[in-house]
Amino acid sequence: MRDFVREEKLFRAIGGVPEGLVEEAMEPRVPRRPRPSPIRLAAMAAAFTLVAGVGIYQILPRMGGANAGGNGIREPGSATFMSYAGPALPLTVVDGPEGLPAERKVTWDFGQTADAQANSLYAVEVTDTTVITNDGAEELNITIGYPVTASLSEQEALPTLTVNGERLETSLLWGESGSGGLWENPRLESWAQYKEALEDGSYLAEAKKEAPALEQTVTVWELTDSTAPAVDTSRMAPTLAIGFQVDEEETQVFTLGFNGGSFGENGKRQYDYFVPQKGERKQRRLLVFLGEAPKEYTMEGYENGSCEKPLEGVSAKMSAFTTTLGRLLDQLVAEELTQWQEGVQERLEGTQAAVRKMAARILAPKAEMQYNGYVLEELFSYATVAQRVVWSTGEVSIPAGESVTITACYPKKPSYDFACTADAGRQDLRGWDLGTRLGSNLAFGKITARLENCQHLELAGQNFGFELAKGVTQVELEPETDYYYMEVRLKEES
Repeated sequence: MRDFVREEKLFRAIGGVPEGLVEEAMEPRVPRRPRPSPIRLAAMAAAFTLVAGVGIYQILPRMGGANAGGNGIREPGSATFMSYAGPALPLTVVDGPEGLPAERKVTWDFGQTADAQANSLYAVEVTDTTVITNDGAEELNITIGYPVTASLSEQEALPTLTVNGERLETSLLWGESGSGGLWENPRLESWAQYKEALEDGSYLAEAKKEAPALEQTVTVWELTDSTAPAVDTSRMAPTLAIGFQVDEEETQVFTLGFNGGSFGENGKRQYDYFVPQKGERKQRRLLVFLGEAPKEYTMEGYENGSCEKPLEGVSAKMSAFTTTLGRLLDQLVAEELTQWQEGVQERLEGTQAAVRKMAARILAPKAEMQYNGYVLEELFSYATVAQRVVWSTGEVSIPAGESVTITACYPKKPSYDFACTADAGRQDLRGWDLGTRLGSNLAFGKITARLENCQHLELAGQNFGFELAKGVTQVELEPETDYYYMEVRLKEES
């Protein structure tokens, strides 16, 4: 059995030591159900304290996920980068008959990179045109979907769709986050992983499902009007800690706005946060109980986050209310998005649905990552910054015996290797690739690839068949070939 006092002091002092090394040095007790150690909770709190200072959307994409992806293993006949941006994927029919005849032409326009400095090739403009033919005797009314790789915080990565030159009104289908890890989602960090996720149609099928309502009743404790005495902030960081006891077999605890915490024996918990100083951003502090809420609690003030030296005059008001878990999460997501960015309405429902799906997954009885200390900031930020495949969908009518031309236009970021890579010869390379048929139920015949405004570039590797030196910038592809790639760099000045 662990010494709770010893563990508490270790937790407060441990800082950035890797969790695995710390727990390996401590004799573990056997828990009744997996739950986070104090070390893990401290790490989460430290990470989100940092995030709060610089903005959730700026730091977290670099900490993991498809954006930070590639496994570094070069697959034969493909381009693999440390940061994989995902392929240009084909249009599909989301609702309607499969196997409609189609032709496709994909253009990468490098015009905006013409004045780029070395190593600064960034997004290019992709124009992906699909012509679908209705060879039947009756008019077809279908829902089409065009997929791109994006996160819920990257609205600018989504395409504009037109049908026969007219703007198509679209809605979004957000796939599961593609960063694996804590939430056990499919990884999207290489072509092979995209193929595994999208080939059988299950990824799109999951995206089409409604998010669970999460109608379980929760009891919410909210701490407001936190106060602390005036102190020398170079020596002290006034901290408020709240303690209670729960039945860990019956109750799940979610937190929002806390900087640290500790678990003791018999369900004893303590969570703490730094009392905001004058002028600091206000933040909601919530303890959410799914199951029976504690009957009583203690509230103590301390000189700093170690919670060792008491400090008089630290207090907060406590209030409690009940609601459903789904309603609470939706409300908090809306607050979180509007706090950090403007113009979020277009992706609000997608973010709320993503958070509810993730919450349902981790609360499932057989969830591998089930534990008793859920940090809501982590769930919100992960749902927001993780890369996904997202379909822009819209209704299209095709008269009998006729065709329609559907065009998707969007900026496409490159794949690349980090500057610290051991292979210095690849630091200036940028990659773009193409999935010819992956995830689509159209019957593609002719597929064409084209490069525009590429006079300042050279191809270091490819399987398209372009020959820039000879002016061959348009090629017809083999529809049976699933994957095409190109590695691009700026020409050296002569």
